[in-house]
Amino acid sequence: MSYQSKRTIVSMLAGIALAIAYIFYALGGGAPDPNDLRAWATAMLVFIGIGVAALVVIQIIFHILFAVGTAVRRRDCDDKQVERILSATMSEDEMDRLITLQSTHAGYICAGIGLPAALVMLALGASAVAALHTALGAFAAGSLVEGIVSIRLYEGGVRRG
Repeated sequence: MSYQSKRTIVSMLAGIALAIAYIFYALGGGAPDPNDLRAWATAMLVFIGIGVAALVVIQIIFHILFAVGTAVRRRDCDDKQVERILSATMSEDEMDRLITLQSTHAGYICAGIGLPAALVMLALGASAVAALHTALGAFAAGSLVEGIVSIRLYEGGVRRG
């Protein structure tokens, strides 16, 4: 499995863990009143901030562990060779850019469907909190779809078209 796929899987797992934590919070006894939009918006922003910070820390730890693992596997190489291997593995080429474009496009489509869905819910009389959760869920699903497409393209190959 490629470095990029492993990195994407780690990011996806962190996102899934954060989504599960938010669901437990939203369904738990400490959740705000269903009609308190300000409290729900604040809670969502807090979880988004926690997610960003957690993702940065997790990616740093992943890169450290990846570098250590590569150095251990390449014990027969000197430090300069290991650095070259790591640099080559982590560098981005044209295929990486194409995969990023295609996976980001798929994620944006998913997230883009969620906002109109939330607006339709509001137009049909659903609560504003339900619409907020729909929009947040669509963005979370879009991130997950982006990761899945990225892994599929890295492991299965990418075609120009």
